[in-house]
Parts: sequence; structure tokens; C-alpha cells
Amino acid sequence: MLAQTVRFLTAPFRLIPWYVWLVAAAVLAWLGRNILLIIATIIAFHPIPVPPIFQGEPADIAEARAQDLRHFHHVRRNERSMDEAMKQRFDAAVAALEHEAATLSDAGFQLALARVQAIIDNGHSNASATRMVAPFDRLPIRTTWFGPELRVMRVVPGREALLGARLTHIGDVPVERVMDRFRDAFGGVDASFRTFAPLLMETPAFLAEVGIDDPVLRLSFEDGRTENLSLTAIAPVEGARRFYSGDWIVPDWLETEDWLAVQPQAEPLYLRHTDRGYWLEPLPELDAVYLNISRNYDDDGDEGLVDFTVRAEAEIAAIAPTVLIVDQRLNGGGDLTITAPLMRRLGDLVGPDGRVYMLTSGNTFSAGIVNLAMAKQAAPEQTVLVGSAIGDRLQFWAEGWWFSLPNSGFRARYSTGFYDLQNGCQGIFICHWGSQRIMPVIVDDLDIDVAAPLSWDAYQAGRDPALEAIRALEAG
Repeated sequence: MLAQTVRFLTAPFRLIPWYVWLVAAAVLAWLGRNILLIIATIIAFHPIPVPPIFQGEPADIAEARAQDLRHFHHVRRNERSMDEAMKQRFDAAVAALEHEAATLSDAGFQLALARVQAIIDNGHSNASATRMVAPFDRLPIRTTWFGPELRVMRVVPGREALLGARLTHIGDVPVERVMDRFRDAFGGVDASFRTFAPLLMETPAFLAEVGIDDPVLRLSFEDGRTENLSLTAIAPVEGARRFYSGDWIVPDWLETEDWLAVQPQAEPLYLRHTDRGYWLEPLPELDAVYLNISRNYDDDGDEGLVDFTVRAEAEIAAIAPTVLIVDQRLNGGGDLTITAPLMRRLGDLVGPDGRVYMLTSGNTFSAGIVNLAMAKQAAPEQTVLVGSAIGDRLQFWAEGWWFSLPNSGFRARYSTGFYDLQNGCQGIFICHWGSQRIMPVIVDDLDIDVAAPLSWDAYQAGRDPALEAIRALEAG
């Protein structure tokens, strides 16, 4: 009986050749290694913030603030971009805030937390400006920057006359100087900061924290009139969508349905499919294909980004254009590995004598920036950057996780994975697995080759200065 059992159990080893078992063992070892690497990567790069337990409901504002600051300490533990000097400044700032936290207003406490967070000076590790303003009454207008001009892009019903007006002063302070008063609350570069700074400038509680207690608005209109207006702030609406100020160039994007938006006089190409995150359109007159990638993740349509990139490459190859225009002016990031194969093929798709124009702005961030770098590395002589400065440096920390403090609702993120687009990234637990998969991506710079910022006059007329610049280059 025992002999029969042993013979039965060992039958696979006698019937299947030894080399098949060897291959199977190698495959299992490879799978096991990768599974372990994935698990280790998740633990290393995406530690989930766990608030201190057993705190209970705070008895007063002092205890609520103290609880928030205890939870805030996990940033110091998980943010991997900080060197020792930065950690010392961060700890000193938190200690100073602990002494005064109970005396601050709600907006003052949030702004103070943002200033501590900004010590990290990393574009991905900022406070969320949209969450900061969400609990507070705000002015009934929404604005965005067009170069040096801050324009009113959204209003509530009854304020239609303000659409398109230029906001020049708040409480007798020029708007550029008002914005500067919030600069120390956010890390990263100015180009990105300008895309969300107006959120705080539209919120009286935050204006009061930077010395503007009476936010009278000085507005300049197209007919030459100038008016000083005191607008009553309106309460937040539960469920309203959150947008950066830089998003207001898309007329269809509204916080709630009752808001009214500036409507360009004509529909430029970049606003043709605002419900999609990625799409393409041939431009026969330029022997070109226009490719719009406004996000590096799936949109709400039926086609995922992976399938789109495969289809886009096939369609572009079939058209065989000499010019590719890749619009990433609204690409705030996502999964950089999805678009990597396509970005590296752009130069091949237009041929050795073709050109790849990459359109950029301060909204171009994270994976959007890596897309630029991959395209430029693969075809440096063919790739031309058109538009305005991108929203981050070429060395940055990303990945990580968002966290929210339990009482104030302050929301920010810490970053754990390094990206170096100028020197390459090394180190399995320094560089994220997505970075490891596509790196090294190394470029000298991502400076703008052809300056073509979106001006107010061009936006209002429905023109696109970047496409106009490209047409002029191709004609000349």
C-alpha cells in the first residue's frame, strides 16, 4: 500500500521531463520575485497615513488643533525628499505652531499648516488649495491668469457683467502682490503656483490672514471703465466640483450647473472635445496630426488610455504626417508608463525630416512632464517645445499618498519616489517602479523653444497662439 502511494505521488516527476520542471521552477521564481517586488514597492512608496488612535472627540479648539498636529507629524516620517537640514526646519516650524495653534482662526491654522508643508519645497508635496478653500465662504467670481492679467472667468447668476473683466487690485493691493503673500505656503515653481493661487485670493478668510480685511475689488472692463466693487461672499455648496484656477480655460468645467462661464467667440482646436481626456485629429493643411493628451489615466469614455495610445500610433502611422502636435497644456499627470511607448515613437512616426511640437503650460505636471522628456530624449533634434513654462522642476519627488487631518480637514500629500530627468534615477527603493520601468530618461532641459502663452485676447477670440506659432514655423 505504501509503495503504491509513493508511486502515485511521484508519477508527475517520472512522467514529466526534468527540464520541464526546471523551466516551471524558474517561472515560479520569477513570478515570486515580481510579486514580492510589487508588495515591497507598495509598502515603500505608498504608505497609508494612519491617524493616532484613541484620540476621541476634541473637547475644544485647543485639543482639536493638538490632535491635528499629532497626525501632521506623519509627514515628517513619510516624506522622503527631506534632508536633515530641512527636517530640522520642519520640526522647528511644527513646534512653533503647536504653541500658537489654539489662537489662530480656521483659515489661519490651515495657512500655517500649508507654510510648514511648503518647507519641503516639492511640487507634489503641497497642501491642496482646492481643499483649503472648500469650507469657506468665497467671492462669487472665479479667476485665472493670462500672463500678467487676472481675468474673471466664472460668475454666479446676476453677475454676468463681470465676465471677462480684469481684476487689478484687491483692497488697494495689486493682485500680483496679493498672490505673492501666499507664495510661502506652497513649494515648487512659480508656473504651477499661478494655476491655483487665485483660489485663495477669492476667499476673504484667507485674504484677511495676509492683511486684506476689506476685499474691495478693482475691476477694469473692456470698454475702459474701472469700478470698485464689494461683493458678498457665498457659502460653499456641498458636492461642488473642485477645480484649479488654471482649469477655467475650459468653458464646460463648472463647480455647479448654475455658474456662468466666459465663452470664446470661436471654438479653438484644444477646446473641441472637452469631455475627453485624450483624442486626435488630422490637420491635412499642415500635413500634421494633432494629439491631445490632457491626462495620463482613463477618462469616462469607452476607450481606456492604453487602447487609445495603441490606436493613435496605428492611425498616425497610417496617415504618415511630417508634423505631430502633442497638446499637454492641461495634463496634470497620472500613470507615466501608459504613454511611454507612444512618446518614444513620436520621432519615428514623422520620419527623420519631420517635427514633433509639444505644447506646454504651467498646468503640465508630473507624468505630463515625463512625457515631454521621453519625446525629447527619443528625438532631440525633432522635438520642439511650444507654449509657456512647465509646472515643475526636472528633479522631483512624487508617488506617496494624500492625507487629511481629522479636525481641520487640511489636506496635503507626502512624496516617496524620486524622478531625475537630467541625470537618471538609481536605487530600487528611491526610484518608483514606474520610474525604473521607463528610466533612464535624461534630457538637458525642458525649456520652451517657442514662447506662445495663451493671452486673454487670443482666448476671447478663440485663437490658439501655440498653433499660430507652429503654422508660422511650418510656412517659413
